[in-house]
Amino acid sequence: MKTNANTRKRLPAEERRRQILASAVKIFARSNFQSARVADIAADVGVSEAAVYKYFPTKKAIYLEVLKHMSDRIIEFWQAEKDKAPDAIQAMRNMGMVYYRRMVRRPAALKVQFQAIAEVDDPDIARQLHQDHERYLEFIAGVIQQGIDQGLIRPDVRPETLAWIFNGVGINMNMMMILSFRKQFDEAVVTSITDHLLASIKA
Repeated sequence: MKTNANTRKRLPAEERRRQILASAVKIFARSNFQSARVADIAADVGVSEAAVYKYFPTKKAIYLEVLKHMSDRIIEFWQAEKDKAPDAIQAMRNMGMVYYRRMVRRPAALKVQFQAIAEVDDPDIARQLHQDHERYLEFIAGVIQQGIDQGLIRPDVRPETLAWIFNGVGINMNMMMILSFRKQFDEAVVTSITDHLLASIKA
């Protein structure tokens, strides 16, 4: 276990929770939910296993919180892009690019999110993933509806249907990164895909 001064010092509870979650992402990404141990997470943080259990009752509780935190961050990024974009078309374009850039910067988080699909036999994990994607679909559909209201997106399209398509593109991005297609599936390709999709729905 690490014993340097930075990890030994007492941290505020919320900061310690964030530290545990950050270490958990690394540990889960190195193996998977089943193989990872709370002891490994504790060692990475530099605290005892008992200290981790003060904040999270089980390994699954840590895992579910990691997944929810990642989902929350994606929605936060998208909301920021929506708020600053001049219109819904530009918001959609920016949302796609910020999602891609986040994946490039945080490959461990990407791997944990994708690996979680293999854990859907666990009803709690399946429920969390379902809720996460429901939020993505609702948010995307809301931006598309905004584009229809602005007269920029064709009124005959169904926002919910398009949300499935755009969410599917995001899932495909995840898979291409994990399968090491980063050189072929680079930012230029992602930009082109996004622009083609948006061109097909413009009013």
